[in-house]
Amino acid sequence: MNVRGGAGMFRGLLRRAAAPLFLLCCTAAADSSPLPVREQNPLLAGFGGPGAMPARLSDADAWSLEAAFAWGNSAIMQTSARESLIVDAETREFRFIAQRAFPNGYALRIQVPYRHTSAGSLDGFIDRWHDTFGLPEGARPSLPQDELRLFYRRDGVVKVNSRSSAGGFGDVSVEIGRTLLSTSQNAISGWLALKLPSGDAEDFTGSSSLDMTAAIAADYQLAPRWRFFGQLAGTWMSEGDRLPAQQRDWSWSAMAGVSARTFGQLVLTLQLDARTAVYDTEELDYLGDAVVLSVAGSYDFASDWTLSLGVSEDIAVESAPDVVFLFDLKKTF
Repeated sequence: MNVRGGAGMFRGLLRRAAAPLFLLCCTAAADSSPLPVREQNPLLAGFGGPGAMPARLSDADAWSLEAAFAWGNSAIMQTSARESLIVDAETREFRFIAQRAFPNGYALRIQVPYRHTSAGSLDGFIDRWHDTFGLPEGARPSLPQDELRLFYRRDGVVKVNSRSSAGGFGDVSVEIGRTLLSTSQNAISGWLALKLPSGDAEDFTGSSSLDMTAAIAADYQLAPRWRFFGQLAGTWMSEGDRLPAQQRDWSWSAMAGVSARTFGQLVLTLQLDARTAVYDTEELDYLGDAVVLSVAGSYDFASDWTLSLGVSEDIAVESAPDVVFLFDLKKTF
């Protein structure tokens, strides 16, 4: 990873955190639920961890419906002795999530994503964003604005080479949760998830693999207005159609975050997501382990609607898309 040690690393993390923190402060936007952060690397569509699971489940019959939208942008050029990679793309993912909680402490969730990969239109805005906050430009000055290029070569063999936009429904997930502990202060739940190969690796909408995940999610109230949450998960992946010779069988992920109710129904959330590599690679950060920082503002409306607006940045530089904008709308019944 391109994260320097010592004081240099600390200053670099502060610079990369400054931009999302600025957006957070400007968000007039709900509860302490984890943010719906999902993998937006177009070469990893469908692979990786399950996303954040709720630690606290309702003890009565209850429904929740959620619409999450992630808009990501990558401008990456990386090389090693054996590999060469160019990812200049924009991804848009709309994800519909339906959850039913049962009185016996169980819950069922279904996630249906729709993904689209294209040249996009955010390059100019992100260039100005980086200039404003003094963030590293990386490969952006060497790549044309708002053009699509997905290219990967290993040992002289071109394995990915696409300049065409594509989209469609992605890999559907079915998840079952069980309350393990629930008090007024603490909550722990366990989850099992099955991800179906309903997407298409050729269109960068899925991995064409059948994946199974086991996760444990926890929630702890630090103070009347402060809450900590976290998750650990392991995912087993069958062989997919994207770089199958390099694909690993297991990926591990972790998430930790803190939320604070500032005034009224406004909640501010800071969340860190990390995962291990899905592919074997020499020294290409974009195909290796990833660490992402997200911040968001959320607002609980009296009608049981919750609106969240946020942004994710690749804290481990160039291990994930440069920036992902997050929009989430949730209704509980």
